[in-house]
Amino acid sequence: MDSILLDNDARKLRKFGYTQAFSREFTLLTNFSVSFSVISTITGIVGSLGIAWNSGGPVSAVWGWVLVSVMTMFVGLAMAEIVSACPHAGGPYFWASVLSGRYAPFVSWITAWLNLVGQVAITSSIIFSCATLLSSQLLLFTGGAGVGVALTDAELLGLYAVILIAAGGLNAFNSRSVAWLSGFSVVWQLGGLFVLLILIPAVAPTHQSASFVFGKFFTAAQSGSGLPSNLYVFLVGMLMSQYTITGYDASAHLAEETRQADINCPRAIVLAIASSALAGWALLLALLFSIQDGATLDNGTAGGYVAGQIFYDAFNARFESGGGGVIALFIPAISMFLCGMSSITSNSRMIFGMSRDQGLPIKMVSTISPWTGTPLCAIAFSITCAFILGLPLLNSQVAYSAVVSIGTIGNYIAYAIPILCRLTISRNSFEPGPFNLGRLSKPVGWVAVLWVAFITAVFVLPTTYPVTPSTLNYSGVTVGIVLLVTITWWWSPVYGARGWFKGARGTLRRPRAATASTSLLSNTNVIFGVHDMHPDAETPHHPAAETPHQPSDSPQAPATPVQNSSAQNTEEGHNEDGSMHEPASQIASHNQHAADLA
Repeated sequence: MDSILLDNDARKLRKFGYTQAFSREFTLLTNFSVSFSVISTITGIVGSLGIAWNSGGPVSAVWGWVLVSVMTMFVGLAMAEIVSACPHAGGPYFWASVLSGRYAPFVSWITAWLNLVGQVAITSSIIFSCATLLSSQLLLFTGGAGVGVALTDAELLGLYAVILIAAGGLNAFNSRSVAWLSGFSVVWQLGGLFVLLILIPAVAPTHQSASFVFGKFFTAAQSGSGLPSNLYVFLVGMLMSQYTITGYDASAHLAEETRQADINCPRAIVLAIASSALAGWALLLALLFSIQDGATLDNGTAGGYVAGQIFYDAFNARFESGGGGVIALFIPAISMFLCGMSSITSNSRMIFGMSRDQGLPIKMVSTISPWTGTPLCAIAFSITCAFILGLPLLNSQVAYSAVVSIGTIGNYIAYAIPILCRLTISRNSFEPGPFNLGRLSKPVGWVAVLWVAFITAVFVLPTTYPVTPSTLNYSGVTVGIVLLVTITWWWSPVYGARGWFKGARGTLRRPRAATASTSLLSNTNVIFGVHDMHPDAETPHHPAAETPHQPSDSPQAPATPVQNSSAQNTEEGHNEDGSMHEPASQIASHNQHAADLA
């Protein structure tokens, strides 16, 4: 039965023009585990609670979480429907290529780079949160702010690098081991959450009132941010929630390693969002009810680490020592590490898929290790980029908030682009896979697109007034630079990407006369100019076809010689003019272990 399912997955991937490169070791549970671990409510809330606390307080945290959770589910449902129809490791950029018709190369190029920068920023912020938390624990262990040991910038950078390399190193194991680690991660996340939900409120000798937790709002004047209105303050505070519930596209990036990907990947996305929303709200309530002294949360013994201060104060108030709270902080610290590991898993697969389609001018990044069956070079590339992006974070809350915003904005715009293409360019040619929303598909999609447009506008706004170089929200500037560079690179007359990046290219043979269809979901052999040459294979076409099949003698049908080519030639990729775009030996090298499946 398993072999039938694996063959079916490989056959579906061939319909998109790709050979099976990975071993399919992920199930619904382990695929869900990666997205749940990347979202990691413990990581997001413990690491960034200060953003909501300093921008509205409990109301921004509690009700901002509810609003963001509901609206994010619209985005997740729209993405789930697309991944069910297009299960591919590239995720959003691949969907954009398939769904954007004749604009496919340019749209997928922009989507790919936004997704890449967003994922790298998320990885960087996660690992930096872990390093900062460990630094805060050391400070608390040794006497607290003003007395204890505070890491220098160089020491913090070194700790950041060690954690980043360790998290990346765990991804170097084979797919089965990574799947096992993902399963362990979700067990730790859920187990740790359960412990914290009981431990912190139980230890705290006093608790805040319900009116404080659900109704206390720090106005613009009280927050000291200088923001012009209370609504503005609340919207800025939502960043904590939206940043936390990000990264569930990890399930899509694992599509080529997941069994029954067109069913399990969309389910994993929806389950990850729903479970994270409930778990996160419960954790927020537990922490807010356990606050002992709200006046010192952002400037107390923990050196401004809000969640760490709540842990410390609860134990200190009960036992006259905060040591137990410092030890309890190892639960979120390990959660952050595992979250970073899962984020690198997702990021590396996206980088692999992008490089395989020549979206990155580094061919080595698209190789699969013959020893582990994992993209080691893509993992190293992900770690390197995350380290570089982490450099501005040292000793700067403004820079941290900016990177959080970049990760949030970059990823969500990348999510929204294929959804928008599905609603517009491919509105008449898109046919869902096994997971579909029926009549709700378009309303859900439009709500998702509008929500992304809204949060993008909000999260590039200044978070402090008056605006100075030290308080400027650089996320908008950074995302703008990314767009400017990618667009300039695309149109560059010397080495412009429009001359060599064609969107989703496939790794199977392309007929010389193949041309792109304006209805990209009508027939996959028109999308890529690809035919599966296996004698037993069916004529490849996308399941989303609404356009009637052309007979073999139709002018639209690909050239007859290609249809009759032998199976062994399918491993050689060709450009549309018939020249090879990637040596068959290179493709074979990173697909050696999976060639039998194809």
